[in-house]
Amino acid sequence: MAYSYDASNDAAYIKAKKLGSKAYHAAVQRHETPYLPVLDEVAPDNLSYPHVNLGLVTIPMDRVVGTGTRGRTNAFACNFMPMLEEGSEFSGKWSHLYASVVENGVREPIKALEYMNKYYVVEGNKRVSVLKYLGSPMTEAEVTRIIPPRTGEKENNIYFEFLDFYKDTQINYIWFSDEGGFAQLYDLTGKTPGVKWTAEEQADFRAAYTRFSEAFELAGGDLLKITPGDAFLIYLKVYGYRKESFAVSSEIRTNLNRLRNEFRAKAQEESISLLMTADGQKPGLLNKFIYSGPSKMRVAFVNRRSPEVSGWTYWHELGKNRIETVFGDKVETRMVNDVTPENCQQTIESLIAEGSNIIFTTSPVLLDGAMKAAVRYPDVKILNCSLLPSYHTVRSYYLRMYEAKFVIGAIAGAVCENDRIGYIADYPVYGSAASINAFALGARLTNPRAKVYLEWSTIRDHDPLESLKRNGVRVICNRDISAPSHQSMEFGLYSIQGETTRNLAMPVWNWGRLYEDLLRRVQSGMWRTDALVNGAQAMNYWWGMDSNAIDVFYSHKLDVGTRRLADLLRHQLRDGAMKPFSETILSQDGTLRCTPGSTLTPAEIISMDWLADSVIGSIPSAEEMKPEALPFVEMQGIHSIKAPDASDICWTDPAKDGD
Repeated sequence: MAYSYDASNDAAYIKAKKLGSKAYHAAVQRHETPYLPVLDEVAPDNLSYPHVNLGLVTIPMDRVVGTGTRGRTNAFACNFMPMLEEGSEFSGKWSHLYASVVENGVREPIKALEYMNKYYVVEGNKRVSVLKYLGSPMTEAEVTRIIPPRTGEKENNIYFEFLDFYKDTQINYIWFSDEGGFAQLYDLTGKTPGVKWTAEEQADFRAAYTRFSEAFELAGGDLLKITPGDAFLIYLKVYGYRKESFAVSSEIRTNLNRLRNEFRAKAQEESISLLMTADGQKPGLLNKFIYSGPSKMRVAFVNRRSPEVSGWTYWHELGKNRIETVFGDKVETRMVNDVTPENCQQTIESLIAEGSNIIFTTSPVLLDGAMKAAVRYPDVKILNCSLLPSYHTVRSYYLRMYEAKFVIGAIAGAVCENDRIGYIADYPVYGSAASINAFALGARLTNPRAKVYLEWSTIRDHDPLESLKRNGVRVICNRDISAPSHQSMEFGLYSIQGETTRNLAMPVWNWGRLYEDLLRRVQSGMWRTDALVNGAQAMNYWWGMDSNAIDVFYSHKLDVGTRRLADLLRHQLRDGAMKPFSETILSQDGTLRCTPGSTLTPAEIISMDWLADSVIGSIPSAEEMKPEALPFVEMQGIHSIKAPDASDICWTDPAKDGD
């Protein structure tokens, strides 16, 4: 059937062609192909992969990205808009189809191949072009799924996570930029993997996600380098998944505005900024004049446990006592103990209502509650003691404990008599592998033959001390400090000689020094300067020995030579002359992790998920942990879905600060 040129319908074609031309030139400038991607070129071996007929499926138009075979790909720009001249036979057919779709809708479904949750059109390119021009969100399609082999690459892993999700939900319109997104979605919606969603559950989710994604796009979300699915997860973490929370579009838009910095932080290529020294860019005189800290700092500490039963909280209580001494009547402090993840937000909001304007939450498991409160109260400074969460609204703080462990490891290597040293770790979370490996490298420095026997205190049905005893280990590095109510000599580095336990050294968490530094940043205006310099990035304060926030205490009973060595290492670490992770470092599997003449970056240290070759033991999985350990592992576990990627992290170099 021949189509004649119809001027009455050509206005739409002219507009569509302009959109195509714009996309074409933009792609050329990005050094990308300006035409439709072709599946045969994207996946040349696709014919050899398993094919699954999905039948008639409603597919999202934003996932329709290309064509199955080359054919007339030059007729369309990469956004499916037409490229051929108006007045041509092609433009006549396009205009005729446009008029038909506007009047009657699409009469026949397209045929498409699905590969990696993207759709490539086999029949119906012009129908897709018209529908995209009209802004249609969905269309019907006869779909054949092509399943690639597993490669272990990021996008491939995400796709196989999607396949499992699709089996349960039949949902194909949500996608994530990172691995673990679908697992988070299950958790945030209260659903169980492997359980089929009912038709009602599918409909409820579609309605909620559609309203959210429409509002997100109207708010400019389509300009960010994240998917609507990425933004949806952030939204659910704060506001939850309830029908009523998605019923009013104006409420969604208000909430989206509150979360704009979180979305921007997620969109950053390096989304996490690591500030590694108390020094840094000072505020200018004008900034100091415009901004001064609060007339009185009302500081609250929110703890998971009490200082009486938790050595960790006890350290933070000592930190609170220091700032009371240093700041005097310029600071007013409060401490709330035994706060759970479930009541953390409520606790923080109560403290705000009572006048607190700076709030430290001292456990990673309180992070989500802190973030929810921070979104609602942006003028209150809320921080969380954890390593590397990627939230903009909550700043995090931690200490580079691996530096102290390096010194303690050197002491252990010097005093052990049988080349066997024990190390008892608590949780396999960010930074724990760095502490273990630094300890092992320190031991190797003073005793090249030393082996570190790694045990975990949080493994189910396991006695780490008994295991070390069976291996003949008599020098042990255990928890950093005992709680006041738990009278025991088994903390820090100690040796066992018969029935006698002799303490040798211990790391010192000087939280008070860090808290003092952070409050002075608030007073001076540097807090605001940090935000201006780092933009939308999530900010993490990560102090070390150079800030006097970490140190090592050791027994006077150590021989003079060992004490002198420890002092030398402490000073070199503080001055930056010594780096624990430098020169040649091998992991257990023989992989060269650090080459001669080089040093691991802070990002590589934080994201470390391997053990040095002198360590005997392994990093346990979540399934091996005691129930009480799971919240920590799920939030900050080395192998959790939230584990950081080194490429997401940028950092200040303490050696260059102040130049």
